[in-house]
Amino acid sequence: MLNDMSTDNRDFVKRMTLKMKEKFDKYWGECNLVMAIGAVLDPWYKMKLILYSFPKIYPADDFQRHIDDVRESLEFLYKEYLFVDSQINSSMSSATYDSNPSQEKKQKTDDFDEWVITNSDIIPGNKIEIDMYLDEGVYKPGNEEYEDFDALNWWKANSLKFRHLSKMARDILSIPITTVASESTFSAGGRVLDQYRSSLKPETVQALICMGDWLRQDFGVELASN
Repeated sequence: MLNDMSTDNRDFVKRMTLKMKEKFDKYWGECNLVMAIGAVLDPWYKMKLILYSFPKIYPADDFQRHIDDVRESLEFLYKEYLFVDSQINSSMSSATYDSNPSQEKKQKTDDFDEWVITNSDIIPGNKIEIDMYLDEGVYKPGNEEYEDFDALNWWKANSLKFRHLSKMARDILSIPITTVASESTFSAGGRVLDQYRSSLKPETVQALICMGDWLRQDFGVELASN
C-alpha cells in the first residue's frame, strides 16, 4: 500500500507516504530477521512461510538474498547453541571427575558424547537437527487444537527429539513483542493527546489531525521533525 501511495498524484499524500515508507523500511529492516527466524521455528510455518512471503515483500532481484540470510542466520544460531551446550557438558564433567575407575570410564564416555555433539554436522549420514526439523514438513494441528495451538508447548513435547534446537526455539519464541516502536513511528496521536488532553473522543482526535494536515498543506507549513 505504501508503495502504491508513494506514486500518488497528490503531492502532499506522496510526501507523507514517502516519510512513512522510510520509517517503515527502517523499522522492518531492524526486526524482520528475528521475526523471520521466529516464524521458521514455528512448526506451523517453518521455511514455507518465508518462501511464500519474501517474494511478496522484497523486489524480484533481492528476495532470494533475504531468504538465504534467514537460513544462514538460523544455522549460525544453532551452532552457537551447540557450542554452548558442549561447553556446559564439558564443565559439568570436569567438576564431577575424580580418580575413581567408574568415573574415569564415565569421563571417556562423556568426552565421546561431547565430540559427537560438536561434530554432529560433519558425521556422514547424520542430519543436524535443523535439517531434520525442516524436512519433516509443516505441522498441521487437528480441529480440536487449531485455536489453542502453542508453538512453545510443541517444542516442549519434542525436546528429546530436538535437544538443542528446542532450547533455541524456546529462547527466540519467548521474546516479548512490543508495539511501542511501530506505534511511535506511524501514530500522530502523541502530538495531539497529552496528560492534559487525554479524554478527547476518537472523532475529535481524528478531526484535529485532519485539520492540522489540511492547514499545513494550505499554508505550506512543514511539520517539525521531532
